[in-house]
Order: sequence, then structure tokens, then C-alpha cells
Amino acid sequence: MSRTTRSSDDAAESADFSSEDLFKLTKLIVARIYGKNSNDLLTYLAENEYVAEETLSQNTNIKSNEGRRILQYLSDEAIVIPDKVRVGGNVLHVWRLNKSALTAFVLKKLKKAREKLDLRMRFESKNTIYKCPKCKKIYTLEDAFVNDFYCHHDGSLLVEELDKDKHIKVLTDAIEKLDYLIKKIEQLRY
Repeated sequence: MSRTTRSSDDAAESADFSSEDLFKLTKLIVARIYGKNSNDLLTYLAENEYVAEETLSQNTNIKSNEGRRILQYLSDEAIVIPDKVRVGGNVLHVWRLNKSALTAFVLKKLKKAREKLDLRMRFESKNTIYKCPKCKKIYTLEDAFVNDFYCHHDGSLLVEELDKDKHIKVLTDAIEKLDYLIKKIEQLRY
């Protein structure tokens, strides 16, 4: 297969995942980590060139101290970058959306989630799991044995988890979906 054909195939494969989808996914991740206001702030930054700290609450309806905190978190992730703009005799402290860093941010978060799911799947597949029917706390066989198969939180008799294969299947499916999404994002050029 020639290089041209391969790149057209890659472009066709990634056509179902666009930069708009990447931004939506970024907003979803940011909202889950930093709250709804961070999502509103990202939307404002995408629609405008920048947000000025001095006018943050007027432009976004977010309290300025909370907005600064969110902007600092997003800056730590390299999603936004600080800058200064001179307007007349005044200097405004502004924040700009760093579109080129969105891909790296999303990939980092998805790979971290995949790693956690993979660890959980290996734990589930290697251990016999017991569960407390009341508080839903999970015990390995060794921990259950040490506690005489009673929950040390509420004293309930522990029950062996019989849906082990079902849990592993759910985890495997989630990992496969993440792998697919990671592949699509890696092919995307923002």
C-alpha cells in the first residue's frame, strides 16, 4: 500500500472524530474534575479570544476568585495560558485557550482512566472477591478469611461475588472503547 493510500485511509478512519468532538470531550472531562463553572469558562474562552481577570465575573457570571482558581487549575494542565494585553494605559491580565494542548490533555486523562480500569480488571481476574451486602465493601479471599467472612464495618456475612466474569467483561469492553477513542484522538490533528 502506498503512503498516499495509507494517509487517506487514516484520514477516513479519523473522520468520525473531529476537533469539535475533542473540545466536547475536553469540556466533559474538565467539568467532571473542576465543576460546571469550568465548563462555562472553557466555552467562553472558545467563543472569545481571551478572558480578562478583571472582567471575569461580568463576562462569565462566575465569581472572580472561583474563576481565577479554575483558570489556575486549567493552566496547570496547560489548557489555558496567561498573557497580558495593553489597552490604552492599562494592562489587562488575560487567559487564552491553548487549543494545541487539548489533545495531550485528553489523551493523558483517557490513558490514566484506561490504566485504572486495567488494574481493576487484573485485580478482579486474579482474586476471589467477597462483598458485604449492606455497605457493598469489597474483600479479597484473604481479607474475608482474616475477618471470618464478616464485614468489619457492619458485621454482615460476606457473600462471594458470583458475577466475576460479567464484571471482567464490562471492564474489558470499557478498556476496548477507551483504546478505540485514544487511537482516534492520536490520529486527529487539532
